[in-house]
Amino acid sequence: MAGSPKKNYNSILNNWYSSLFTVNGVIRSKQSKKHWDQLIQIGLPTIKNENWKYTPLDKMLSKNFVLPNKIVLDIDKINELSINLNACRLIFINGYFMQSLSSYDKDIFEVQNKIKGENIRLPNPIQPEFFLHLTESLAEEITIIRVLKNTTPLVPLYLFHITEGQQYITDSQQNNISTVNYRHHLIVENNTKAEVIEHFLTLNSGSHFTGSRLTLHVADNANLEHTKFAFEDTNSYHFSHNDIIVGYNSQVSSNIFVTGSNICRHNTSTKLDGKNSKVTVNSLSLPKNKELTDIRTYLEHNNSHCKSRQKHKTIVLDKSRAVFNGHIKVSSNAIKTDGTMINNNLLLCEQAEVNTKPQLEIYADDVKCSHGVTIGCVDDEQIYYLRSRGIKEIDAQRMLVNAFSLELIEVLKNNILIEAILNRIDKILYRGNM
Repeated sequence: MAGSPKKNYNSILNNWYSSLFTVNGVIRSKQSKKHWDQLIQIGLPTIKNENWKYTPLDKMLSKNFVLPNKIVLDIDKINELSINLNACRLIFINGYFMQSLSSYDKDIFEVQNKIKGENIRLPNPIQPEFFLHLTESLAEEITIIRVLKNTTPLVPLYLFHITEGQQYITDSQQNNISTVNYRHHLIVENNTKAEVIEHFLTLNSGSHFTGSRLTLHVADNANLEHTKFAFEDTNSYHFSHNDIIVGYNSQVSSNIFVTGSNICRHNTSTKLDGKNSKVTVNSLSLPKNKELTDIRTYLEHNNSHCKSRQKHKTIVLDKSRAVFNGHIKVSSNAIKTDGTMINNNLLLCEQAEVNTKPQLEIYADDVKCSHGVTIGCVDDEQIYYLRSRGIKEIDAQRMLVNAFSLELIEVLKNNILIEAILNRIDKILYRGNM
């Protein structure tokens, strides 16, 4: 980007204001205006910001951000693209909820689709950030999902997001990037056990920016299993922010799987507000070529006798980069806290790179908190041993990669989900079509 960064960033924000945030010169809604003001106050991040030191944005920001087209797909195409799950399905295409393509049990799931501009009360961000406010400002709709109290859905809730990359007709459109944003709020009421799956997919090879924000409120004596598959195309940029607020005597497990995007930056921010609760946050990311994955967690222990478990793994190929930043904060009244955070990294190529920063911030006595990091390469002796048994080198590598990742994959328990991530890993290692 030529010229001074400040001048260029001001130009970017001015362009966004006129082309994305306003309609005929009028701001979209009061809610959009509120978040626009907050992102202006925060400012566009640069590598001079500590939290963005290893995540350069100049290439993405040099593109011309445009609003997406509203498209419709038939049910056969949806079935072809989706994971073949026995589930209640909510389908979203280019940022819009597709009621006619969705199916769910209304006696268990209460689903409301709100248009931006309606008076909607949502929780404040746990960790405010520029792209979080960008998503809040640009999301056309807000989907509020309530899992009714004293229920146990027999099947998971499957949130399937399909995004169409920008297609250009004229040369002047080559630098366009479609800008799609999704906003969901899930409430798991008292004495409820539920499972939710987020799945993000690119419809074509065009360039697009996906902004995603999911807030999860888990009430007392509840149990939630959450899985996210970010399986978008290499011409995509994926920025997501999941907030989890946990009540008394509840359990939450969140498992994130990231592959494919040019840049994928996923944030999970959690508050353990009730006693005797447990949260597990895991992630597995596989960047290739020159891709970058950036996994960030912030976990706040705000009450006593709670546990948190985190395990984050990366498998880094070619000239790609993986970034991990994890932060556990224990407040002064959170006695008997038990928290661990582990980050394991496997480099498959000499030019692959990992940057990792685990952090502990403890203000209470009588707690157990720890963190650990490992960075290693594929063991040449193990490869040699497998090859001496007649196994091809790529197959030997696949076996070692699967052994490294299975600890997180098998947490899913659902064989169809396990098969989906294993197939995705195979396509990356064997360089098959995405």
